[in-house]
Amino acid sequence: MVKKIFMLFAFAILFMAANCDNEPYEGEIIFEDTACIEAIETTSMALGNFLNASEEDYFEFCSDYKEALLNQIEICGDEDGSLQLLSDSLDDCYDDDLCAEAIEASEIAEANYNNYTEDDNYQQLCEAYKSALEYQQEVCGESVVLESLILGLGDCQQEFVETPGDWILVGWVTDSLRDIDNDGVVTNNYLDEIDCYNNETITFNTDGTGTMFLRSYADITFTPNEDGEDFFIDCNTIIEDIAFTWYQEGNSVFITDSNGVTTQYFRNGNSLFVAIDDAFYAQSTVDDTFIAERITFVYNKL
Repeated sequence: MVKKIFMLFAFAILFMAANCDNEPYEGEIIFEDTACIEAIETTSMALGNFLNASEEDYFEFCSDYKEALLNQIEICGDEDGSLQLLSDSLDDCYDDDLCAEAIEASEIAEANYNNYTEDDNYQQLCEAYKSALEYQQEVCGESVVLESLILGLGDCQQEFVETPGDWILVGWVTDSLRDIDNDGVVTNNYLDEIDCYNNETITFNTDGTGTMFLRSYADITFTPNEDGEDFFIDCNTIIEDIAFTWYQEGNSVFITDSNGVTTQYFRNGNSLFVAIDDAFYAQSTVDDTFIAERITFVYNKL
């Protein structure tokens, strides 16, 4: 209802913009700019589509309407700024309620996928999860983490890779883009930019035991600059072997350490994932501020 009221107001402004100066004109005949007329007509049609948009079509028709407004501004001008005001009011066209529903649907699909058993249809669960992620990306905006998850699902053809064996750390995936090695190129896989953690492995034994082999640790600091931050990496060599027990349910692998803390990992084909809050930590060199981010650790089977 709020959208309808807003758009009726928008239509009134558009109507006035298209039909101003209707008093009789006595003087030299001035031919109207046909490009401007066509732009106004396009905007009017886009507005009509937007007014009648369903929740599923909201983003598409909102984006079309906003593009038409900006095109009209470019061709016809916008002397009083009313068209720009309309465009700004549309923001990025993402519907917060629709986004929240999409996130909830993705979480349900993810739970079904991760709890896959031999009695389930893996491909159907995978495709349902992939579709939910793609829809979330459509209504909530693009995300490097969502894109990584979608790519990781591949074509949803199940790979029969046994969990027992050796796995090596290959990625630190985040929802942010940073230039950790200060080379001018940003990435969401921080491990690509850190000359550390090159031989971190996990061994799963068939008897339900296993060992994490930690061989390095990075102290990360940063200095703020005009463009963001300059990062500094101090890689420390360590030798730490952590014993654990484990069991698997569907695509979920549960690892319990010697302190009784259990962490849930997720299997997808040849990859193993675990998300840890604040796993990336960088301390400022000039004050007490810091950067802490959730990291999805990615392991591949050797």
